[in-house]
Amino acid sequence: MTERRIDAAVDIARAEREALRWLLLTALWHARPYGTTESVLLACAHEIPIYATADLIRKELGWLESHGLVKIERERSPFWSAQLTALGEDVYDYRADAPAGLARPPRW
Repeated sequence: MTERRIDAAVDIARAEREALRWLLLTALWHARPYGTTESVLLACAHEIPIYATADLIRKELGWLESHGLVKIERERSPFWSAQLTALGEDVYDYRADAPAGLARPPRW
């Protein structure tokens, strides 16, 4: 019974997704103004280490794009390329509120 309560209180999969989104935003902030490819973002996730696959990177990039934080280039090649939007920079720099679902650490 206690294990069920702990599992309900701590959603590890959700925490990992939110942390991966913040990691992607951080990597794209450092890749400004050009952005970078999904393979570089995947390598960044593996260096932390955060569990990530190419499909998961694409899924979370799509989430970031749906919230207006990144722009994804899908047309030129089979590989995705992404870069931060102005709102994405503002969220990363703590000038704008972070959407729910992004594990942005508290400002110091």
